[in-house]
Parts: sequence; C-alpha cells; structure tokens
Amino acid sequence: MNEVSGQDVNKKNDNAIFDVTQRMNWAGETHTRRRKYRRMISLAHHVTFFLGKRFPKSVPLIFVLGYPKSGTSWVCQITADYLRLPFPQHAILPVGFPAVVHGHDMPTAKYPLGVYVVRDGRDVMVSAFNHLRNQFASGGGKSYQRKYFSGLDIDAPASDHMVSFIEHSAKYPFAAKHNWGDHVAGFFANRSSFRLLRYEDLLADTEAALTQVMNSLSSEEVDPQRISESVDRYSFARQTGRNTGKENKGSYLRKGQSGDWKNHFSREAAECFEKHFGQALIQAGYETDSSWVNEV
Repeated sequence: MNEVSGQDVNKKNDNAIFDVTQRMNWAGETHTRRRKYRRMISLAHHVTFFLGKRFPKSVPLIFVLGYPKSGTSWVCQITADYLRLPFPQHAILPVGFPAVVHGHDMPTAKYPLGVYVVRDGRDVMVSAFNHLRNQFASGGGKSYQRKYFSGLDIDAPASDHMVSFIEHSAKYPFAAKHNWGDHVAGFFANRSSFRLLRYEDLLADTEAALTQVMNSLSSEEVDPQRISESVDRYSFARQTGRNTGKENKGSYLRKGQSGDWKNHFSREAAECFEKHFGQALIQAGYETDSSWVNEV
C-alpha cells in the first residue's frame, strides 16, 4: 500500500488550505461551472482516475469513493485539509499531482489507496430525493431529474414519493453506475486497499473517525491538534451556520443527521427498500435481519 508522508506533504503544500467559503460553494459558481464545462470535467475526471490507478507512484492520489449522498465530499474536505493536500473539484484538466480526489466509482483492486464511505441506504434515499427535487425545482435540466420528477407534485412531502423513488433508484442509480445495494456489495467483494468509513461514525465522533483514517493513509504519527482543527474547519455548523439536525430544505447540506429516514419512510417504503436493498443493509452492518420493517 502506498503511504503519504504527512511531513513531506507539509513541506510541499503549505498553501493547500483555503478558507471554507472558497473551498465549497454548493449552490453558486460550483454548479454553474459543472454545467458549463461538463464534458471537459468528465474527461478530466476519467483521465485523472486512470493516471492515479495506472501510475500511483508518479501520481500519488488518495481516492475517496462512495455512493452519492454518502458524505464523500465531507470526507475529502477533512482528509485534504489534514494532509495539507489540494482537493480539486470539477477540474477541466487532469490532476497530475498529489491530491485527494472524489468519485462514485466502485472500488476495485486496481485502486492503490483510498477510503470507501458508506452511509445507511435509507438515509441516502431521503437525502438524494431532496437533493434532486431541489435541483429540478430550480430548473435543473438533467435527464435523471426530468425522467423521475416530471409530472409529480414536487411540493408534496418526501414521504409521499419515497416508494416510487426507491423503485426508480434501484433501476436508475443516481450519478453512479450501480445502485446503492450493488455499490455496497461491490465494495465488500473487492475491498482492495480501501478503508471502510461509516458516515454515522463521522457524525458520532468526527475526530476519532478521522484519526483512524489518517492512521491508514499516512505513515506519520497522527497529530491530534491538526485533527481537531480540520474537523472544526469543516464542521456542519461552520459550513452552514446551522446545528446538525436543523434542516434547510434548499441546501446541499440539508440536515447532516443520521436516522432521518424514520421521518420519511412509511411501512410500504420500508418493504420496498427491503426488497431491493435489504441484503446490502445487513452486509453493511446497519441491520441484522429484516425485522426492522415491522417496526416502521
């Protein structure tokens, strides 16, 4: 496994940390840029991943992968901040330097070093629905949004649409080649050198979770002070001005809470999720059997 030396990274990337407001503009220029240069960004992304997998010593990238809406961007932010590495987003040219990169591919043995972020698939469904609905309501023109949301009452509560959205997501994954269940199952079948990181562990104790990740990514002894600083810089409250659990329905960072699915799943939605993703839910450690459905 390739290792990133924190000491060497510090020497070369002293200017890698930026103000939070410069790092992530969720609703403004970031998405405008992505729409305008989507083909160039897509090509650059594929070339970057090819270089990182094919030439890991020349292009030492740290890959952070996971199904969409699982917290991968947050993990990239705090990982890059701690290691003093850049986290280039929506680059229009390939990344050929040490960096933390983000994607929704399924990990395989071809990847040299990385973190796989997993989140309870039930929360993923709720988060993805709200995110896509917001994009559609604001004029988002992607075919995925049009295919599902056209003709629906988008002002109705998320719970009214959860069954149909789960069915749709099982057939047509959002921003990934595989649906949530297949994505998770693929990781456990091909763990390679990736470290598993649960979104819920990050929420419960971000510093402890990040420390474990850094122990697997770097040969240097973890610096508790730097861990604390990185966690504080990219906390939910710092980035949104809201406490965890306080919802802003129009924000990319909507709620930052685990277990929110219980507020949106009906018994029918639970049965639908169990039908499509029940085995993956157990494999990922969120349930031990299907009895949770009877408690909804």
